[in-house]
Amino acid sequence: MTTFLRTALAVFLLLTCVLFASSLLDTWHIGFSWNDQQRFYQLILLCISAGIAYFLPTLTLPRHFCILLFSLLGFGLLSALLSEFPTWALKEWARYAGLFILVMIIAYSARQVWFLKTLLYLLAATAFLNAFQFLTYYLMAFATGILMFNADLLFNGFSNPRFLNQFQMLFMPILAYLALHHWQVKHRYSKLLSSIIFITLLVQWCIAFSLGGRGLWLGLAVSHAALIVFFPRFWRLLAVQAAAGVLGFILFYLMFTVVPEWLGQTSSVRDSMRFGLSKREVIWQLAWDMFIANPWLGVGPMHFSAEVNSVAAHPHQVVLQWLAEWGIFATLAAVFIAVWGMLHGLRFVRSEKGQPLDAALWMSILGALALAQVDGVFVMPYTETWLAILIGLAMARWSKPTASATDTTAADRGQTYSLRILAIPVILILGNVLINEVPTLTQDSEAHMEKHGTGYTPRFWMQGWIPMDGK
Repeated sequence: MTTFLRTALAVFLLLTCVLFASSLLDTWHIGFSWNDQQRFYQLILLCISAGIAYFLPTLTLPRHFCILLFSLLGFGLLSALLSEFPTWALKEWARYAGLFILVMIIAYSARQVWFLKTLLYLLAATAFLNAFQFLTYYLMAFATGILMFNADLLFNGFSNPRFLNQFQMLFMPILAYLALHHWQVKHRYSKLLSSIIFITLLVQWCIAFSLGGRGLWLGLAVSHAALIVFFPRFWRLLAVQAAAGVLGFILFYLMFTVVPEWLGQTSSVRDSMRFGLSKREVIWQLAWDMFIANPWLGVGPMHFSAEVNSVAAHPHQVVLQWLAEWGIFATLAAVFIAVWGMLHGLRFVRSEKGQPLDAALWMSILGALALAQVDGVFVMPYTETWLAILIGLAMARWSKPTASATDTTAADRGQTYSLRILAIPVILILGNVLINEVPTLTQDSEAHMEKHGTGYTPRFWMQGWIPMDGK
């Protein structure tokens, strides 16, 4: 493949990532919720990534890793085909397969430094715009004379504040790295850029305090405790994060306590110190019961949402979700892959090759995995897609260089062809959703809720119960 074609495909992929990232800025489609819009653009990105897989080689994975990964997808496919609603199960299966392809395409393309940097700055720019919107909405309370200081009305881009907390877990370590990096380098405007990124980080801390996301505190605590224990030489990342946290809390106190009291108003924020599981124990028990009844292959991907309950359409716990829906074999494979990947990354970060960026990537991924134990990180489209992108960036830095074309082995070619074969059902299944399901999504969702008396409970779509049979 020529350098020009490889660069052109990388630019096209980046433009698609920009389109996806923009889905939290405004709702572009009438009748779509934030969740539905982000799912729509996620599916576009996954279909394009699957198409690009036919033109780009991929990183060579260790043989045992590759076997486990395709075994996982194989068990998932079998579970989907044997499930009660296979068309819905296949959507979930194809989405995960598409995310895997996206990881591999990002990992290959990010070997080019400009590509990796562009994605990092795209993430930072998205966080900046989200923080800017928050401050703008706050100031609008004064401009309009409607002095309402309600945190739930000020955050933007997500159907639920927890979904924003998931995204914050991914970009907070990256913002700390970028702020530190630009403060240390010596080039024109570097200090200004560092200051903008740091201010973005502290505003995001303010948002986090106002929304009271306990899962976010868990993820941040686990990831930064790991920094102290495993690679303390990157303590400056923790120092930047701590400084932003302190200043963010001061800003939060001023915005939601001092200013409202001065104006004789009250504020409404979520309490970070609340206790209890918020009915998670109910859906965790439901997921466990499903697993016990169907231990080998589960009830089928996405099929937790086939049984309506009063709490949620997914278990808010990734291991229980996989046990209930994919079964024990696929879950064990997924857990092994996650543990192996994190240990491999940890060894790299602790080695002489490890850089602050590697530490930040590892912390973002670890924090997301910790948060996934109490929330739907592997359900929400915006979070899981950015997580896949960050994993791809990490793989680009932590894996061995790709062999040259003349040194390519049969195993390398086998992995490349396997990925291209996998891309076929991804394009067909997700493409069918985009063509035949998205145009009538709003009407179908409303009809389903009217027929069954349910409300918005996000899973694949914002109306998450399956099948969607309102007609």
